Amino acid sequence: MVQWQSSLLDTLPQEADPYHKRYLASQKPNEQRFLLLFSGPEELQAPLQKLLTAQLTALTEHASGITPLSGQSSAQFLQVYAEHAGYWATPAALTLLQHDPQQLINNAQQRLQQPLPVWADIQQDPLLLGQTYVESLPEVFPGFQASGPLYQRRQGDVFQLLLPLTSTADALSQTAAEQVTQQVEQLIAQVQQQFPQVEVARSGLIFHASAAAAQAKSEMTWFGGLSVIVVLLLLLWVFRSLRQLFFAALTLALSSLAGITAVLWAFPHAHLLTLVFATTLIGLCIDYVFHASIGASHGRHSWRHVVPALLLGACTTIAGFLLLLGLPLPLMQQLGVFMAAALAVVLLVVLLTPQLGLAQSPKPQWQALHQTLENGYQRLSSRLRLSLLCIACFVPVATLAALYDTDDAVQQLASSPASLLAQEQHVRAQTSAYYDADVILLRGPDIAALYPIYGEINALLPQWQQQGILSRWQSWFDYVPTPQQLATTQAALEKLWQQPEGQAYLSWLGIDAPSYPPTSGGIAHHPLYPAFFNAQENDAAAVAIIRLADITDRAALKQALQHWPQAELFNPLTQASDSLALYRQQLALWLLGLLALAWLLLTWRLPAEKLQQRALISTQIIVIIISAIACAFSVALLSQALNLFHLIGAMLVVVLGIDYGVFCASPIQRAHALQAISISALTTMVAFGALSFSSTPAIAAFGTTVLVGVGVTALLAPVLSTAYFKGHS
Repeated sequence: MVQWQSSLLDTLPQEADPYHKRYLASQKPNEQRFLLLFSGPEELQAPLQKLLTAQLTALTEHASGITPLSGQSSAQFLQVYAEHAGYWATPAALTLLQHDPQQLINNAQQRLQQPLPVWADIQQDPLLLGQTYVESLPEVFPGFQASGPLYQRRQGDVFQLLLPLTSTADALSQTAAEQVTQQVEQLIAQVQQQFPQVEVARSGLIFHASAAAAQAKSEMTWFGGLSVIVVLLLLLWVFRSLRQLFFAALTLALSSLAGITAVLWAFPHAHLLTLVFATTLIGLCIDYVFHASIGASHGRHSWRHVVPALLLGACTTIAGFLLLLGLPLPLMQQLGVFMAAALAVVLLVVLLTPQLGLAQSPKPQWQALHQTLENGYQRLSSRLRLSLLCIACFVPVATLAALYDTDDAVQQLASSPASLLAQEQHVRAQTSAYYDADVILLRGPDIAALYPIYGEINALLPQWQQQGILSRWQSWFDYVPTPQQLATTQAALEKLWQQPEGQAYLSWLGIDAPSYPPTSGGIAHHPLYPAFFNAQENDAAAVAIIRLADITDRAALKQALQHWPQAELFNPLTQASDSLALYRQQLALWLLGLLALAWLLLTWRLPAEKLQQRALISTQIIVIIISAIACAFSVALLSQALNLFHLIGAMLVVVLGIDYGVFCASPIQRAHALQAISISALTTMVAFGALSFSSTPAIAAFGTTVLVGVGVTALLAPVLSTAYFKGHS
C-alpha cells in the first residue's frame, strides 16, 4: 500500500513556529472558500434560484466535501446578538448614552411606536441598543441580501445571485482540485443549458489551481508527445535498429522501476513531484546507453576504454545525488534516492551491452559528420583552447552578475487563463468581500491574554488608514465591542436607570430596571469567532488575527507593530515563497558541493599520468559546466527572474556536463565520443527544451535552463585537450 502525496504544501519545509502552525491550522487551508456569481434578466431569478437550491443538495452529497459557506446567515447572527442585547452599543450610541441619554430614549420611543419588528426582549434591552448595533454591523457580502445559502441583489433590470461554497478538498492537490471543479462545472453546465442568458463568474483558489494543473498537463502532453516522436525518429535514423531502440527503452524502464522501489522502501510517504522531477532527470540515463552502444560498435579495444569512463561518470553522478540526502528537504532527499538507484541499475545494464550483441554502429553519415567536427577541434592549439574556455566562462559569468535577480513567489508555480482571471476580478469587484493574505497575527498563552492587546491594536486601525498605511481591515471588534466599551456601556446604563429620565422611561414601558451580570465580548459560539481566534485546551499556542487589505506601506505597519511583542505582520504566501527561496539556496549549495566533489573525483581518477595534469583537466570540465549554467541563467533572466526551477534544470546540466567531460577526457577516440554526446544532447534539448515555450513560468524556467545549458556544454566539451591521456598519442 503506497500513500502518495500530491499537495504543494507537502513539498515545502514544515513551519516550525507553533503560532504560525496554529494559525494555518485554524484557517483550515484544506477547506477552500470559493464563490459563484450568476447574473441575468430579472424574470429568471425565481426559476434560477429554485434550480440552484435543488442542485446544491446533489453537489453537497459528493465526496469532494462541498458545502455552503456556514456561519454567515442572518438567523445565526441575530441569535447571538439577541442573547447579549442591552450590553452592547455602537460608539455613537455610547456617546449619547454618556452625554445625552434623553436622545436615545426619544429614539427608542419613536421606534417602539412604529410597526417595525423588535427581535430582542424589551426587558433586557429597553433602549434597543442591540438592534441598533446589529444594523450597524458590516455586511459579509456588501449589497447582497441573504436568502438561505444564496445571496441576492438587483441592479436595475438585472439580478445577481451569489453562491458562496467551501470544500474539504485540498486546493493545492491536483486530483482534489479537479474533483471539486468537475462537480461545480456540472452545476454551471446545467444552469447555462436551461438559462443561456445567465452569465456565470467564478472566484476562488481552487479554480485557478485546477486550471493551472490542466494547462500544465496539456502542455507537458503536447510538448512531451512531440519530443518523444522526434527522439524516436532520431534514434532510428542514427542506429537503424529497432533492437537498439528497444534496449534503450528497457534500460529506462528498469531504472525507473528501481528508483521508485528505492523511494518507497526509504520513505513512508512518497510525493508525486518526485516522479515528475525524476522522470525528467532520468533522461540523463540514456546518455550511458548511447556511449555504451557506440563504444561497443567500434570493437573490443574501444569498449575497454569506454568502461572506465562509464564507471567514473556514473559513480561521480551517483555520489552527487546522494549528497541530496544532506538537505533538510524531503522532496530533494527522495529525488536523490531515486536517481542514485536508477543510475546504479543503468550502469549494470549497459555494462552488458557487448554480451547482448548490441554492436550496431551508427549511420555512416553520422560518423563522418563527427569525424569532421573532431578534425576541426583538433586544429585548435592547447593555448587557444584554454583561452576559449576562459572567455566562454568570463563573459557569461559577468553577464549573469550584471543581470542577476531572483523571484521565489509561489505564484510562479502556476498560471491561470486570462478568462478565469477576468472572472476573479469581476467577482471581487462585485462582492467587495475579499481580504489579502496579510494578517496581523497576535500570539500568546491564551485568548484572555490576547484580548486587551487586540483591542489596543484595533483602536489604531482607523489612524493607520488615515495615514495611508492600509485601506481596509476585518477585525473581531467590528462585530463585538471591546472590553473597555463593554464596561463603559454597562456603567452608563446602570447610571441611567437611577436617574429621573431613565426611571420615567422604564415607567412608560411598565418594566423594571434590567440587571447586568458580568459578561465578556469573547463569545466562543459567535459564528465568526473561529475566524479570528484559535486556541485549544492544554496548549500554550493561542492566536488571534486581524485581516488586512491593500497594505500600501508594509514597512510602516511593521514598525508600528513593534510596540507589541505579541504582534507581527504575517502572510502565508510570503512564508511559502520564503520556503521556495530556502529550496533554491539549498539546491545552489548542493550544486556547488557536486562541482567540488566532481573535481576531486575526476582529479583522482582521470587517465592522466601526473596529478597536475589531472587537476588541469578537471578544472577545465568544471569551467565548462559553470560556463553553460551562466549562459543558461543569463538567457533565462531575459524573460523572468531566477527561481527554484532554474536550479532544478541546472541539476541536469551539471550531471550531463560531468558525463560529457569524462568521455571527452578519456582515451576514447574523440569522434566516437562526439557521436554519443551529440545524440545525447540533441535528445535532451528536444525533450526538455520544448518546455521553454510553456506558459507556466516554472515549467518554462526548467526548459530554458536545460535547452541552453546542455547545448553550451555539448559545444564546449570537445575543447578539452587530449594531450595528457595515458596511451593516447
